[in-house]
Amino acid sequence: DLIVSLLAILSAGGAYVPLDTSYPAERLAFMLEDSRASLVLSHSALALRLPSGSHRTLCLDEIADAVASRPSSPPRLSISPQGLAYVIYTSGSTGRPKGVSVPHQAVIRLVMHSNFFALRADDVVLHLAPIAFDASTFEVWAPLLNGARLALFPSSPPSAESLAHAVSLFRVSTLWLTAGLFHQLVDSLDDSLLPLLQPLRTLLAGGDVLSPSHVRAWLTRLPHCTLVNGYGPTENTTFTCCAPLSDASQVGTSVPLGRPISNTSVFVLDRFGQPSPIGIPGELFTGGDGLARGYLGQPALTAERFVPHPFSTSPGARLYRTGDLARWRADGQLEFLGRTDFQVKLRGFRLELGEIEAALARQPGVREVAVLVREDVPGDKRLVAYLVLAPDSPSVSELRRALQQQLPGYMVPAHLLPLDALPLTPNGKLDRRALPAPDARPSLDTGFVAPQSALEQQLASAWQSVLRLDKVGVHDNFFDLGGNSLL
Repeated sequence: DLIVSLLAILSAGGAYVPLDTSYPAERLAFMLEDSRASLVLSHSALALRLPSGSHRTLCLDEIADAVASRPSSPPRLSISPQGLAYVIYTSGSTGRPKGVSVPHQAVIRLVMHSNFFALRADDVVLHLAPIAFDASTFEVWAPLLNGARLALFPSSPPSAESLAHAVSLFRVSTLWLTAGLFHQLVDSLDDSLLPLLQPLRTLLAGGDVLSPSHVRAWLTRLPHCTLVNGYGPTENTTFTCCAPLSDASQVGTSVPLGRPISNTSVFVLDRFGQPSPIGIPGELFTGGDGLARGYLGQPALTAERFVPHPFSTSPGARLYRTGDLARWRADGQLEFLGRTDFQVKLRGFRLELGEIEAALARQPGVREVAVLVREDVPGDKRLVAYLVLAPDSPSVSELRRALQQQLPGYMVPAHLLPLDALPLTPNGKLDRRALPAPDARPSLDTGFVAPQSALEQQLASAWQSVLRLDKVGVHDNFFDLGGNSLL
């Protein structure tokens, strides 16, 4: 019913706003009010979760007989490529969700005549992403507009096992996964799952940084399946750049963003708005037919993020400023460096969390990494790195020493915290808010040896006070415990 409803809305000249009934009622109420939706299509059981409002609600299971008696021919309408296709809501920095207004031409640019994938009539694409997540735009419209087949994932949330069985059951040839789900799938690959994944020809992954070791493992275990690293904000309709990878030897210390997809332009600009030379970081700007019209009902924010195109002679041409840091590599591919809003100031130093994450990701045995600045005690900001490690990885202390050889001291995290897995949001992206506070005493190679003499106890007590630890051993290293020169 969902897919049929989307087709019906667009055929009637309307635009759709996907709602996820797992969202809090307050958020759903905001989306309905902000979008000024006049009609909600739902089912009886789901409609009970929707807030009341000025909209009209039709439950498809209650009107099935009436719908069956209506004409099946679509209305004769002329729909402009610039006409509104859908509004999808993303999180806003102010706490207010932003409705991104996407035109028809942006969807066409994503899924038709593109240079990063090709679908045949016998291809099957799995619809896995929540409908309120912009990856669903590719999953739904790529097969339907290219004569391929669309399969609906039968259960939620997905696991590596349920994904593999769905691929085998529906003979899925094209699959999109968030980076988090991709990493989980690779970690679960064994002789029982590999045969189930054989129908895959193309796996697209994105939404976060891909681990090079996971990419190499995938291409080694399934060499017939091309892996595409897909990058792009919702404001440029799902994908902006793609990097197709088919050989594990292609993968270095980071996975590139690749090159712009068809009918898309990309610029890396310095703080003066001029193109950055090869190898020099800058903010990533993008334009072309994939651009959204802007943020629904937020003209000031639209003007701030969708700026005049400084290098175009076309009237009204715009670029979207992504807030992402990137640089051009010598081979013509883009490399992601982090977020401009991940630039933080710590103890007077300005630093990029993405640079620290990249340094950790290059270490042997580090599968996944996330770095935060935490302030669990007011006034005491500290860098904390969360790691998913391979069984044969170096110890935490060895990783710390490696970082000390590569980064200034102020960029070395006070805590390196190993986890079994990084927490994910329902959309499969890293959930930074769910990352736990570190234990009072970091993991060290040296075991705890209690102070014995009066002097040892006095020094340990002083360290405990400064470092806010419950215990300090006589063989502990001040800096390994999270100390720094300003304490």
